[in-house]
Formats: sequence, C-alpha cells, structure tokens
Amino acid sequence: MKRGVVSFALVLLLCALNLHGQSLTSVSGTVTDPSGALVAGATITLTNMATGSQRQDKSDSSGRYSFAQIQPGKYKISATATGFAGVDLSNVELLVNTPATVNIAFEKLGAISEVISVTAEAVQVNTTDASLGNAVSGNVITQLPFEARNVVGLLSLQPGVVFLGEPNPGTLNDYRSGAVNGGKSDQANVTLDGVDVNDQQDRSAFSSVLRVTLDSVQEFRTITTNAGADLGRTSGAQVTLVTKSGTNTVHGSAYEYLRNTKTSANSFFNNASGVPKERLNRNVFGASAGGPIKANRLFYFFNFEGRRDRSDAGGLRTVPTDDFRHGLFKYIRKDGSIGTLTPDQIKDIDPAHIGPDLDAQKYYQQYPEPNDTTVGDGLNTAGFRFNASTPLRFNTYIAKFDYALDRESKHQIFWRGNLQNDNYQNGIPQFPGQPASSVFLQNSKGYAIGYTGVILPTLVNTFRYGYTRQGTQTTGVQTVPVSYFRAMDSLYSQSRGLVRIIPVHSLSDDVSWTKGAHTISFGGVVRLIANHRATNQNSFSRAYGNAFWLAGTGGQFLVPDAKNSNAYKLQFSNILGLLPLLNRQVNYDLQGGTLDEGALVKRNFAAQEYEMYGQDSWKVTRSLTITAGLRYSLNPPVYESNGFQISPNVPLGDWFNQRGGLAQQGKPQSLAPKISFDLASKASGRDLYPYHKKDLAPRLAIAYSPQGSSGLSRFLFGGAGQTSIRAGWGMFYDLFGQGLIRQYDSTALGFSTSINNPANANAATVPRFTDFFHVPLDRLPAAPPGGFPQTYPDVQAITNGIDDTLKAPYTMNMNFSIGREFRGGFFVQGSYVGRQSRRSLISDDIAMPTNLKDPKSGMTYFEAARILSTNVFANTPVEDIKPIPFWENLWPDAAGDGLSASQGVYSQYLDTGGDFTTALYNLDVDPCSPCSILGPFAMFNSQYSSLYSLRSRGHGNYHAMQWTVRKRFSQGYQFDFNYTWSKSTDLASTREADGVFAGPIINAWFPGQNKAVSDYDTTHIFSALALLELPVGRGKKFLTNANGFVDAFLGGWQISGVFRNTSGFPAGVNDGAGWATNWEFESYATQTGIVPHPQTTKNAPSAEPGTPGGANIFANPAAAFNAYTFTAAGETGQRNGIRGDGYFGIDLGIGKRFHLYTVKDQPHTLQFRAECFNITNTVRFDVNSASLDAADQAKFGQYSETLTRPRVFQFSLRYEF
Repeated sequence: MKRGVVSFALVLLLCALNLHGQSLTSVSGTVTDPSGALVAGATITLTNMATGSQRQDKSDSSGRYSFAQIQPGKYKISATATGFAGVDLSNVELLVNTPATVNIAFEKLGAISEVISVTAEAVQVNTTDASLGNAVSGNVITQLPFEARNVVGLLSLQPGVVFLGEPNPGTLNDYRSGAVNGGKSDQANVTLDGVDVNDQQDRSAFSSVLRVTLDSVQEFRTITTNAGADLGRTSGAQVTLVTKSGTNTVHGSAYEYLRNTKTSANSFFNNASGVPKERLNRNVFGASAGGPIKANRLFYFFNFEGRRDRSDAGGLRTVPTDDFRHGLFKYIRKDGSIGTLTPDQIKDIDPAHIGPDLDAQKYYQQYPEPNDTTVGDGLNTAGFRFNASTPLRFNTYIAKFDYALDRESKHQIFWRGNLQNDNYQNGIPQFPGQPASSVFLQNSKGYAIGYTGVILPTLVNTFRYGYTRQGTQTTGVQTVPVSYFRAMDSLYSQSRGLVRIIPVHSLSDDVSWTKGAHTISFGGVVRLIANHRATNQNSFSRAYGNAFWLAGTGGQFLVPDAKNSNAYKLQFSNILGLLPLLNRQVNYDLQGGTLDEGALVKRNFAAQEYEMYGQDSWKVTRSLTITAGLRYSLNPPVYESNGFQISPNVPLGDWFNQRGGLAQQGKPQSLAPKISFDLASKASGRDLYPYHKKDLAPRLAIAYSPQGSSGLSRFLFGGAGQTSIRAGWGMFYDLFGQGLIRQYDSTALGFSTSINNPANANAATVPRFTDFFHVPLDRLPAAPPGGFPQTYPDVQAITNGIDDTLKAPYTMNMNFSIGREFRGGFFVQGSYVGRQSRRSLISDDIAMPTNLKDPKSGMTYFEAARILSTNVFANTPVEDIKPIPFWENLWPDAAGDGLSASQGVYSQYLDTGGDFTTALYNLDVDPCSPCSILGPFAMFNSQYSSLYSLRSRGHGNYHAMQWTVRKRFSQGYQFDFNYTWSKSTDLASTREADGVFAGPIINAWFPGQNKAVSDYDTTHIFSALALLELPVGRGKKFLTNANGFVDAFLGGWQISGVFRNTSGFPAGVNDGAGWATNWEFESYATQTGIVPHPQTTKNAPSAEPGTPGGANIFANPAAAFNAYTFTAAGETGQRNGIRGDGYFGIDLGIGKRFHLYTVKDQPHTLQFRAECFNITNTVRFDVNSASLDAADQAKFGQYSETLTRPRVFQFSLRYEF
C-alpha cells in the first residue's frame, strides 16, 4: 500500500468522523410557549421506551433542540421549563435514516411538576433534506407476504424500482431487476447495522451477503435518490437494515412456514408441454428471543432460522428431432413449404462428400425425444422440458448484544454476529438421470462492533467496525475437454467449479455537532477488501460446431429452393458433424510453466476504498432548512496481490484512438502498434485503470415547510410540519472494479491464454465430431511458451481486455417533491426525479474494422458499404452497380472480367447475403483477394478481429413523475401505494458483472447508434403494500366486549398484501443475416414497416405457415416479422423497438391471532397465517426469452420463459410473546 494511502487512512481513523445515516437516526425541533414564542433553556429528555436509555439537551436561544446519532425505535420526549407545565410526548417513532422534526409546545403555564401527556403520531413528512424513500418497521415486515422471505426485497416496493422476481440462491438475478430510477441494478448499497454486507463482486440487486431473516429486523429503510453527503459509495439506492435489540421486557417468537405441491400451480409451459408440475415441499422454521441481562444496561437478542426444500426446478433444453438424429434434414422453401434432404442429398452438398456424420448421429440419438416447441427451429431441433430435484438446506444464526457503559447511557456499545451454512443443488442435471450439474455451498459469516458516545449534549461520536466474510463454492462436473454444437444443448453438462472467499473489513468513526442552527457532520469510512478466487472455468479446451466459423458462414450449404436462415446453416453444419472452431486454453504459473488441463486457477484480488465527507444542515428559519455537503472518494485500482496481473504496452483506449486516426487519414491498420503484454508489477507496467483522485461529489438539498398557522395557508399546508416542499441535486460515483479484473484475468495473455484457429475455415477439411469427450487439439498449435513480455499472434482473435484509460462513471441526480400529510395519518407526495448518467461502463469492440476514409474522394467505408448493402437487399444485378469512389480508388484490383472495381466488390458482398463483415474480411485480411492499395489489414487488425473492453463512454438519462399515497398505521390499518411514470434511455443497460459480451455497442466508431430506451425501461410502475386488522373482537370497534369464546373465533383476524405491476419491457429484433457491422456481434434489424401493437397471445399461429405456434408477443406474428429487414453495413439497427409483457403479481396473506395467556403484562399469542403468492396465477412472459430474429420467421415473437411464477400457497404458525 502506498504511503499516501496509509496517511489518508490514518487521518480517517484519527479524526472523529460521521456516517450520519448508516443505521441511526436523528430528531430535532423547536420549543414554543402557549403564545407561539420560542422558549430558550428548556430541558429536553429523550427516553428509549424499550431500553430506558436517555439523552438530554437544552433548547438554545432560538428555541431549537437536536438529538443526533440515536438508535431507531419508539421514544418518549419530555420537556420542562420554569413557569410551564411539563410536556411528555410518548410513542414517538424514530425511523432509521429518516431525520424527524418534532416540535414541542408548552400548552399552559404551571409548575414543572405538572405534566401534560400526549401520544405522538409517526412522523411522515421529511422537512430536513431532499432524500426520497421510506422506512418499514419490523412488526410490519413479519406480517407481509414475502415470497422469498428476503427483507432487502422491500426495496422493490419503492417508487422507481424495477422488480422481476427473486433469483434462486447462488445465481445472479435478472440484470434488469433492481434498476432504481434509471440506474443499473448493481449500484445499490446495502448496510446492516452500519456495516457493508454487499456482494463485492457481483453486486446483485435485492441481496445481502449475510442472510437477514424477517424476525431479526427491527427496521428497514431505503433512500432511492439524493441521499446526503453522509451516504454514497454507489450511485443507486441506499438500503439500511437494523438488527433487533433486546429490551427491558423479554420478547420472542417461534414459527414454521410450509409450502407443498398440492397447493401450488403448474407453470404455463409445463402445462403446454404435458410436463407435471414441479414438486414443492418447503419448510422454514425458527425461533427468536430478546430481553435484558441487566435492566436498562445490558440486552441480548438471538434468532435461528432453518429452511429445508425437497423441491424440483424446471429445465428446458434444445434437442434434435427424430428425423434429424436419423440423417434427415428439413428446411423451409422459398414458397413457404417444408423440404426434406435425404442422407444422399446431404452427401452431395457436403464439400467433402461424406454426408451425415455417423458418430454425430449416434450422439444425437442419445438425446430424449422433444416435447416442447418454444425453442429450436421447429424442423431439426425442438425443446425438451423436464423437472429435476433441487434439494436445499439452509441454517442461519444471528445474535446481538447491546450494553450501556454508564447509567446515563452516554456511552453505548453493541456486537452483532451472523453465520449461515447453506447447501443447495442449484444446477439441475443436463438431462434426467444425470447428476446435478452444480451444488451451491455457502458459509458466509460476519460481525459488527459499534460504539456511540455522547461527548456533549451537542456532540456525539459513533464508531463502527465490521467484518463480513462471503464464502461460497459452486461445484461443477466437467473434468475433460469436450466437443459440442451451436444451437443445440450439449448432451452432458459443462459446468465448472468456483470457490470465492471475500473478506471485507470496514471501519468508520462518526461525529455530529449541533451548533445553533447548524448540524455539522463530517466523516469517512475505510474498507479493505480481498477476493480469494479459485476456479477451473477457463481451464478446458474445446471444439465447437459453429457454421459461422466457416468460410461463407454456411451459405454454401443452401440448396436453390431454400429460404436463407441462420438455423439452416447451423443445423446443416451440425448434421455433418463439423467442428470448425477449435480452442486451446492454457494456464501458466508466475514462472511461465503450464498448468495441467482442468487445473484450478487461483487468484487473490485486493482493493481499498477510502471515503470522507462534510455536511452542514442549516435550519435557516423554522420553515427552511438548507443542507449542503461534499463527499470525496479515493479508491485505488483493484489489483492481483500475488503478481498475476498484466498490462498492455499501449493503453487500449489510446490504441483505439490511434486506429481511428489512421483510418481518418486514409492509412492502413497495419501501421497501428502491435499489442504486447508485460507484468503490471514491472516499472513499465500500469494499473488496471487510472487511480482517480478527483472524485468529488457535491450535494445540495433545500427543504421548506410552510407553517400554515391560519387562514388559507393552514387550509393549503395543514399547519406546521404538515407540508414539505423539497428540492435536491447531487453527484454520485458508480462503484466498479471487481468485475473488471475478474473478466480481464480470465483471458490474460501469458497467464490464461486462449488460442483459436482462424475463422473462414474450409468445410471440406475441418475436423468432424467423433465423441463428446474428444477434442482434436492436434489440429491446433502447441501451447506457446510462458514468460513475459508476450505479443498476441496474428490470428484475428476474439477476446476481451480492459480500457486502462477509463474514468470513474458518475451520475447527477435531481428531484423536486411536494408532500402533504392529511388528517387521519394520510400522506400524499408527488415528485419529479431525474438522473443523468455519465461515463457509464459499456462494452466496446476496440478492434472492430475501422471506418476507413478515402483521401481522394472523402468517402468513408460505412458510406460506401451502405450503398452496397442497399443494393444487396434489393438484389440489384451486378452490372447495374454504378462506380463508387471508395472502391474504385482503394480496391482497383477488384476490377476485371468486364466488371468495375465497385461491381467486383459488390459481387462478394452479394454472395454473403448480409454478412458484410465476412465480405470485408475476404477483401482485407491476409491472404485477401483482391487486397486494397494499402495492402492487407487496411481496416481489420491483424491480432484481433474483436477485442471487447468495458469503457467509460456510456451515458443515459432518466425522467420520472412519482406519486406516493401512504397511510401510517392507526385504526388498525396502513398502506403504501406508489406510482411511477418514467422514461429511461441509454447506450447499454447491462451490469459490470455481466461481462463484455453482454449488451455490447455494435459500432464502436458511432456508439450513439445504440441509443434507445433502457432494457429495464418500463413506462408505468405500480407497487403497494397493505396491512389491515379487522375491527372485530375484544377491544375493537365491533364486538368490543366479546367473551373469550366469541373472540377466539371472530377476533384477531388480519389481511395483508403486496402488489406489483409494470407496463411492458423492451427488446430488439436481431438482424439475423449475419454480421453487418461488427465481426463478433450481429446488428439489430431495421424497422421498415408498421409493427402491430404488441398483444400477448398464448396460442398464436406461427409467422411461418406449417410450423408450430405458441405464446407470442403478437397476435399476428407474420405482420410483425414483415415490418423488419436486414441492417446495412456500418449501422446498428433498431435497439429495443418492441415491447413485451410487464410484471404483475398480487401476494395476499390472511392471519388469525389467538390470545393464549398473559404473563407479567406480556401477552402470549399464536397466529395462524395462510399466504398466497401470485394469487391470480397470472402469467406474464419474458420478452428477453422471445425469439426475435429477422432471419427466423417460424419462431418470430414466440416466448419460451415467463417473468412470473405459478401460484403458491404457504401456511404458517407463529408463537409470539
């Protein structure tokens, strides 16, 4: 660690620093006399009603008082002053991360000993800052129906949050799910008792590394936008969890929840395929207890929870049809009819005249027969759905101790510990009868230590130390290299093992100082993160049946009457058993020695994070508060601590710019420098990305609360503290780094070297399939020697790297809101929420062919190729092509046989049928025929055909109107209802953890072509939660004096529910004709006609007559298909131009509470609950599973997966005291 970093860490630890909102709260207000005048010198006592701890303050000369850094909970606020009767405000509920304003009014003159008691109501109006969000107490949490029993999932019930269901344990959630106010889903920050509990590598939304049970949570709070300078780390939602503490009274619970197959529904696609419903047997059980060890001083809380599943999960595989596995090949003719090729006919088409590969046929015949039509081409491949067992065993242990060091509770400490042991068969077998493809094991653990000290009534210090250790292992079954085919699932699983141990140490020390009208806080945090990783995911070589790796990309297999489609090319190559793509994977040690095939590769990544801030909340008047702050982040680049890290000789961002400069000057790419790699630890080496030392993030918030003392103002604003008008602006930096280095390391030349044979392989000579477990590596060069420096050979590789010139991504958030509380506890708030994302990480191909400019004419390649593309789509005769200056000047040797140069080039483009980068490859890559006047590699790079890197070139915008209607709990019910109307746009929407091959920029030279609505954009989002205690029974409105027998049947009933609904999510149509612009990724198709309005139809006809239909985005798929065409060279096409289904779910719970007996004024109760998830059994389909390919008419628009899960009932018993 560098000296400057050490010094900075020491400064943070020695200064009394503040993290105001991590797991604490605050309350402030003014004190007035009966006439409304401010009262100075009043004694204010704050008493925790559960533990008896107290704090005292005196109102200043302006009548102000303030308590900072206090534990959430219910409090009594007492006020005394000479000449006035005392005031007691009881049941003041202070919520975590929610600054409360409680004004105290002495109601009459009198002796101090005379006390007027008032029962307070929950504070709903934020009159302090501009943050948006909500807090939920533990009592409500245990009564709501949660399908996954995941407390962090409460974030999904906030405005502006996208929710698509909970992921299975050990898997990443849908990358769209968890997007908050237009931000990516990996930017939420989760803390437990003020300590970091995020997954440092994947940062999956709605998750905590340490499992937080419903019965262990005292309070949940989220801020969705514009948190103060005291919060940050990420640019997304800030989620705060607080573990329960013991109180002066013993409280506890014991519970069991049950789900079973008989009360669950089958899935839509299982029903359609005749597959029985998945088995579901789940038991969740546990107990909790908390109480005093020493009254008012020392408290304990314990919670154990177990979960046991004996359940199934559904699987879907693409398998060969019966005809295909016996050597018959089906295709769609140009007239729409179905044609069949016999083995002899296939032999005639085969360049080697061998015909269907016999070993491949034997392999195909081992597959089960298809029973599903949602996947595959419907001719040679189809789907196979099945259920498989996924047993699960979870154990969770949670403990917490709180201790007041002195009787005045000025000094308090706590310790909280979490431990879990998990075993989950998360990978179903590849096919029935095979072993599980993977098992997920976890033993994550962590603890937190906290200290809060009241140095002065106006000066409070809080310290936190946390240790969170994420420990997971996923087993795999692959042990040798394998051969398999594209567009068909392999017969056996290729899963591989992964072990991750990620310990995180976090330290913070906090101070809040109240000085007159100012509450000044300043603070920081230090996080020390290690990521110990061992895996064999990149340790096996392979052979891959992929027609697109052949010269002509499989077009040579088309018979004259066949309709051109990718499915035809791929499956014809597969029936021949061709293995054109061979990959040798070699791993090395630090000394350059090669590791054995399949060996575990061990890495130890490390990172440090240092953050500090200062903030002043200035109460300018009783109505106006201005909060201004500045947060500073200093995050050194992530690194590999044992030296397994390389850096290129040229910064890759600079290299990309050099390539672009050469193209603009009309110069060839052969002049671009060769990329070589050396150890990053050497003097010439560089960090993974630059050390950003200027990440300053200012924040500003204005909150105005009209007093509304009388007349019209009181009618409009409801009196003091009933209305708040707030505006905020803040800059927030994205958290990144762990995903970057993991991806970079997976293909680090010299440590993990991947070698492919060049593309454009000859179909007559490529190896053919012999066995799944045999790879013809003898056709590949031997492993290159280890050691550094290393230069990638000229093989036009497809791989990934890191742009080591990237800058820290950031967002600018803004909001304006008006909130008003009405009589009866109703609260209404309307908000504008905006977000501007800048320098977002996007996946960019920095080695894609350039947009070469002809110096003579000024015409660029994209302009010239677009002319050719248009003519290809129109099937223009070669002789009708007019001279195009670009080709005439740069490819004069293409002329001949009576054709101009432009016509000669056009003939090659015409032959590829839309795969224009292959045509360019033939014209530009050695041995090109003909080459340009610049020689080979005028536009392609000789080393890489594609080099994808995450780069900070993205940007996006989000604008929303958000409404919240809330009713605090009173009179036996409460609810929250939220509505969001929004639009989010960006260039790419995937997360850092999704890798460089997810959601890429198609044209790196013109990234703006990718601009569209975000993948997670949904115009309308509705969410709600509700809790209703029926007003019947003893002490209720009806039958209030009922006897015990009547009350046992009619009293104690409760209804609760959760509701979510969104409008549709977008998707784009794949070009399908080939690779028009980028060598590795196809463009999107181009819309040329009117696309019918999406109308999900559960049994729509196929867009191709004679082929199976099914669930579809469109009622008329053929009309939708005909609205799209292939995309011209240099273009990206239309991204996200189609809308599919949105999410819908209603979860409902009904409970009956029986009062058993009372011990020492503490009731003991038994509650029976029945809960139903997706009570309407509504089916909503996932647009990302739809087949959207402009070259695949038969399947166009057809769905294969759902967003929603089938209806499930859950029954439970809870004993509480």
